[in-house]
Amino acid sequence: MACRLQTKIIYLFFLPILLLLLPGCKSPKAETTESFRYNTSNLRSGDIILRKSFGLISEIVVVKLQDTIDISHCGIIFIDSKKNYQIIHSLSKKVSDADGVQICSLDHFMEDSKLESVRVVRLKIDTNHAVANKALYYLQHKIPFDEQFDIKDTTSFFCSELPIHIIRSVFDIDITLGSNEPKFSIFLDPNFFKEIPFISE
Repeated sequence: MACRLQTKIIYLFFLPILLLLLPGCKSPKAETTESFRYNTSNLRSGDIILRKSFGLISEIVVVKLQDTIDISHCGIIFIDSKKNYQIIHSLSKKVSDADGVQICSLDHFMEDSKLESVRVVRLKIDTNHAVANKALYYLQHKIPFDEQFDIKDTTSFFCSELPIHIIRSVFDIDITLGSNEPKFSIFLDPNFFKEIPFISE
């Protein structure tokens, strides 16, 4: 979810159709490939989880981004004091019951994820869970969704903008390398991230 052109296309042509097709504003599920499994043993707070879901919006995002990976959404893993695995992410009220930065369980997040698409990465220098702590801060402050998809606007965040902004504000690192329309593949840049084992066959 990264560019204004993509936003206009979704809103002007596809969104009215989607709102009719998606009951309860939730993406229809497809059966998960049974040979794929996931486990949480390698996860820690602040890891970034990337996924493609089953819905039409997800397909539109992937097509319009023309990225090197088929990803349409991302979130930040937060493990609470009771060892509950949760995802802090940002969604528009047009496709969610809540608007902006919100939280859901990892299980709920995975229910709408194509398991073979899911990847987890960790910012190499995030040794004190600063990414998760800042995400929790934005959750508590109820930061709205960035409907304009403006990477320079820090008062609201689209999904990938949330970790991008956190990394920039906490570590003074621009993982977009100056791009105004970042793609999800920036989270696979080995200069900044390492991939964490999560999905297995």
